[in-house]
Amino acid sequence: MNKHILDECNLPMVDLQEDGCLDMEAQNFLTSLKVRITDNHPKLLKVHFVQWSQDLVNPKNRAHAKYLKELGEQFIATVNHQILERLRYQNKGNQMLGPFFQELHHHMAQCKDKCQVFCGREELLSRIGRAIKANDGINHSPLVIFGPPGVGKTALMCKISERIQNFLGQKIVLVLRLLGTSQASSNSCILLNSICLQVCLAYGLPLPPARVMAVYSGAVQFFQDLLFMVSRRNVESLVLILDAFEELNLTYGAKGLTWLPKKCPPKIHLLLSACSVESKTLKTLQGMVTSSEAYFEVKPLSGEQGQKMIELLLSSVKRKLSPAQRDLLWASLPECGHPLRLKLAFDEAQRWASYTLPVSLATTVQQAMHQLCARLEELHGQVLVSHVLGYIVTARYGLSEAELKDVLSLDDEVLMEVYQEWTPPSKDVLRFPPLLWVRLRRDLGDCLMKRPADGFMLLGLAHRQLTEVVKERYLSGQEKIRRHHLLSEFFTGAWSQGIKKPMTLPLLGKPLNFDRKVAPQPLWFSDTVPNLRKLSELPSHLANSGRIEELKKDVLGNMDWISCRVLSSGITTMLEDFALCAEHLDCPELSLIRDAIQLSRPHHRSCNKSIFYTEILARLYSFCSLYPALIGQLCHQCTRWFNAYPHPVLIPLCGFLLPPGGPLQEMLTGYHKGITAIEWSSNNKLLIVGSQNGVLVVWGMQERESQVVHILTGHTGEVRCVKTFGQGNYAISASKDRTLRRWNLVSGKEKYVIRDGISTDRKEPYFCCLHVDEKKKIVYSASGSKINAWNLETAEAIFHIVGNARDPWLWATVFSSSSEVVTLSKEGLVSTWDAHTGKSRSKHCLSSVKEETWTSGASLQKQGRIIVGSHSGSLLLISPKGSSLLEKVSTAVQLLVVSEDESLLAAGFGKYVRVFLADSKGFHRFMAVDLEHESTVEAAIIGPDNNVIVTGSLDAFIQVWSLSEQGTLLDIFDGMGSPGNILACCGNTLVSASRNSSSFSVWDLAYNQKHKLSSPFLDRTGCAAVSHNGNYVYFPKIGDKNKITIWDSVEGEDHDILDASNEVRCLEVAEQMKLLFAGLISGTVLVFPLNSRQDVMCIPPPEAKKSVKCMALSRGEERLVIAYDNIVLVMDIRPEDPCPVIDGPTYTFYTQLPALISSIAVLTNYQVVYGMTNGEVFIYECAKSKVFPLEAPQGKVTCLEVSHKEQWAVSSSQESLLYLWDLELCKWKHTLTFESAFSRGIQCVCFSKDDKYVYSGLKDQSILVWNVSDGSLLAVQFVCATVNKIISTADGFIATTRHGYLIRERFQCPQPISASYDPLKNIKAACTIKTKKQEEILVVVRKQQGDSEKVEEKQNSTNKISQVCAII
Repeated sequence: MNKHILDECNLPMVDLQEDGCLDMEAQNFLTSLKVRITDNHPKLLKVHFVQWSQDLVNPKNRAHAKYLKELGEQFIATVNHQILERLRYQNKGNQMLGPFFQELHHHMAQCKDKCQVFCGREELLSRIGRAIKANDGINHSPLVIFGPPGVGKTALMCKISERIQNFLGQKIVLVLRLLGTSQASSNSCILLNSICLQVCLAYGLPLPPARVMAVYSGAVQFFQDLLFMVSRRNVESLVLILDAFEELNLTYGAKGLTWLPKKCPPKIHLLLSACSVESKTLKTLQGMVTSSEAYFEVKPLSGEQGQKMIELLLSSVKRKLSPAQRDLLWASLPECGHPLRLKLAFDEAQRWASYTLPVSLATTVQQAMHQLCARLEELHGQVLVSHVLGYIVTARYGLSEAELKDVLSLDDEVLMEVYQEWTPPSKDVLRFPPLLWVRLRRDLGDCLMKRPADGFMLLGLAHRQLTEVVKERYLSGQEKIRRHHLLSEFFTGAWSQGIKKPMTLPLLGKPLNFDRKVAPQPLWFSDTVPNLRKLSELPSHLANSGRIEELKKDVLGNMDWISCRVLSSGITTMLEDFALCAEHLDCPELSLIRDAIQLSRPHHRSCNKSIFYTEILARLYSFCSLYPALIGQLCHQCTRWFNAYPHPVLIPLCGFLLPPGGPLQEMLTGYHKGITAIEWSSNNKLLIVGSQNGVLVVWGMQERESQVVHILTGHTGEVRCVKTFGQGNYAISASKDRTLRRWNLVSGKEKYVIRDGISTDRKEPYFCCLHVDEKKKIVYSASGSKINAWNLETAEAIFHIVGNARDPWLWATVFSSSSEVVTLSKEGLVSTWDAHTGKSRSKHCLSSVKEETWTSGASLQKQGRIIVGSHSGSLLLISPKGSSLLEKVSTAVQLLVVSEDESLLAAGFGKYVRVFLADSKGFHRFMAVDLEHESTVEAAIIGPDNNVIVTGSLDAFIQVWSLSEQGTLLDIFDGMGSPGNILACCGNTLVSASRNSSSFSVWDLAYNQKHKLSSPFLDRTGCAAVSHNGNYVYFPKIGDKNKITIWDSVEGEDHDILDASNEVRCLEVAEQMKLLFAGLISGTVLVFPLNSRQDVMCIPPPEAKKSVKCMALSRGEERLVIAYDNIVLVMDIRPEDPCPVIDGPTYTFYTQLPALISSIAVLTNYQVVYGMTNGEVFIYECAKSKVFPLEAPQGKVTCLEVSHKEQWAVSSSQESLLYLWDLELCKWKHTLTFESAFSRGIQCVCFSKDDKYVYSGLKDQSILVWNVSDGSLLAVQFVCATVNKIISTADGFIATTRHGYLIRERFQCPQPISASYDPLKNIKAACTIKTKKQEEILVVVRKQQGDSEKVEEKQNSTNKISQVCAII
């Protein structure tokens, strides 16, 4: 090359001096650069050899063409490698901090740019600075800066951020967000996450927990708690500056500006700016911040200041105007003080040349924007300008430059305008010339801005007024639809990857197919990198372009899309997409899909794809036949994904989770602890929820779209009671922190605080009573031995009543009609007081029932009477005339509830609820049968029309009973594992909550029965048996356990009722023998043939009054074992015609242990394996009458199961501990322990048909699969219900749940299992596996170590003695 460097063919490729000689300095620089690259990056170099020729640089030269091809391939491969390496590096690091720092840099750069040219406002800045300094040490309102658009609010906020440290005279922590300038600053939930993360990092606090911040109400609560935490530290002041609040988009589940604190604590400063023209935001802020001193109006600059601003702008670009141009400029802007208008005038003026005689400028911002568009059209053509600006405005978040150029390359109208006078350079490829975009972008100048979104820098319009002008000029009618249509084509990738799009060029006059070379748009760029741009943009464009069928099938009804969106951006964003498209859709199938996603929201805390697929498939499976086109295809997509899943997985074969369209509307949660109080404001459809940490959350209860309206903070102790008044616009709350607080539910503001509201003596009965008398404007609070009355408006004390601390009040009420306060003490003292003065009127003891301890009470306001219940079960009706015994029940009355019209009374005692109907004398029993739960009743509520009663109990079940049908059980709702302590009803909407959970459920009592496809079987005992491959389920009948219900799971209804002589305790089905065994509390075992109602057999008990504890069948169903407390019977079963014969007992033996039998299994060879309540496990050989104790696990043995080949047995305990036993060696092979935050023991187990796996159902509502060979955990699946029984099938299992659903699943285990597979990935749990061989080896090693230590100790001991002797 050096030999021929001055050849004529090479001259265009080298640097020459003016005289034509070779520029040696340039050559030396080039050589030096090559040497440095070779030395520093030897691995990145690849040398290409090309043989010299005269036409070497000619592209048609073969050697040159080959070299270019290799170079291009090398470049592409290297860039791809670097990109993937960078992505892997990002995935290894903290994924949260990378985008966060990018967001910070964006806002700081914007702030610096805004502060470069700033003039005037000094007096306003001083006022704001003084206000900030004065507020630093006190509680204060946020400061609001407002003004018309374009007046300079953003520049002022940036200038404040620059001077804030001078204002306070100390170090500060500054959080600055220019809202709307980035995707993260446009979404309220993402914004909260970003602010909380910055504050935590700045103050060295623990980072916000992802689980909490994923829920809007949780993020709000964390943010407000964080402000108070920083304030209490009393170090650097925290300053939050949030500009352009009207640009903030509401997150799904959010309403208004609920996350803003109404008051800022000391050392916390919040500065907000809002537009004053046609802005609902400013009105909302004015409702929250009522102090006029907190508002600062930004007014236009003076004429002099405007001229100074123009001069500064001209100086910043080193430009000057001629006197004539300056005069024209000032004449066009008489006294104009709007900075935006001045900036637009400057943009126009800096284009003038010194000889230009410009025309008059526009006098308003809108006119200037129109003038800008007209000038651009004149320079670049109306088609190009209108389409470019139209695409930028139409896009949901804007477009990147690469996306815009691709879109313009697909726009035939633009290309026809471009290639009107000349033909494209290629016959196969057609692209928009990038130079045209460069020119247009240069002329747009500062009207374009870059904003970070979805990992890209997107182009957007910098001014709201320009956006409005673009919509007016270019996006009216069909033009808007065309822009959306082309954008939808681009983001679907319709014309990418070589697919040619036809077009007729003006000069050719015939249609040709061109490859537009636009970027492909897959859902996933790689296994871990989703296409966020496609996910964000495509739904909006499909909806707005009228492509509804594609929107339904390819986006909202496509499981690949849904899972990608949820896993990459969260469930909330997917729900926002549904809300975005709601006005364009009227599709019941999509509503069901949306509701299924919403129901999975509380359970989907991790990015586990299989968990999400399971949730959706198990909720929607039942709708496949009803909606095959959409839901059927979506479920098929789920199944197809499971079939291709490379790891062990459980695949649903039916719908077993609570389906959408049913009674459960949604589950709502927040960052509060257990719920302690709930109150409805029915007029405003608001729900006030109080929690153990003192926070009250006000929810707007819209159908399936409930939103947090306010978060009320102030209480420091548990909220005990809440009452609404003033047509639901106000509320009073009482807390354990000895305060009452009055709230405005419209504005979310606290009006006043009353101290010493209630007692905090822990020995006093737990009750709190609030009563609001709106006519007399008095609020009464009562608790323990104290009653207070306060003025409702002024909070002034009216009177205080102090009772006897030794006999505290158990219950109190206020009768407004008689102006009386009535209290009942624990020992039965009834006291009445004047409701106006607090003076005592009368006192008397309940003489009709002596020596009673009273436990509950309820008032009949219209009748002026009260009803009380006692510990011994007495129900007493108390009136001014005296008291009378209403009823006597079997146990303590813990609950009394009166209907709204006082015609019905419900009394809860133990597991039962008794309903009474009012009459002239009082009340009489309404139904002959009591309503029954399986555990203690905790709450009850009567429907508004007295047609239903809803009861909740400790067993976490909520039951709905029909009062019009004499107590018929209509439905059972699951409390999701938490006791149903609190129920509240408004119309047909029921809310259930628990003190043990921060979540509450919203139910529709009148839900559409059309979607109740898979009716659950109503079993609450957990004692269920299954036959005919799950087609029939057997369980004790609700309300009458002396009968057995046969449930047809295919039809979803009762098939038959079997009559038993006593309460049923356990059930077993012999599938091959076609027999049903029912163990009774009397000790008898009844045997029912499955195919007929005749020939019922009876196995009598060995001893009287011995209840059957458990039963089991051998694998071949030849043996039946029946266990009592300490007696075991072994029976033989022989097949005979027409019915099998049961012989025996063949063997009977006693355990002779103090512990009782809790679980049992039997082998064909008459070996019996049984577990005890103390955790011991034994094998008994009946033929030899020998018992072999096995190494005892810890805790009560909950279940025992023998493998199908009878080689193994598995036992489980309450401590989630599984033992796998080798029955030949009588030793355990593996111990398996599963520990999670909710782990509460194992409920049931079974072996797979091939004995390779063990399926276990845990009480924490999960199913686990274990490998028998090595004890490893293979799969974990959460089924949102406790599994009562598991029965293996050919490829999986059938299971019954407490929900009353039947689970059918297939277990798929690809071989070999990947070494990187972790079944607990993204699950907060731990699994411990021990093997017998490892334990034995460990014992030997420890013994050897112990022996060596003893020898060494002996030697050391001898030496020490010798030394001591020597010293002596």
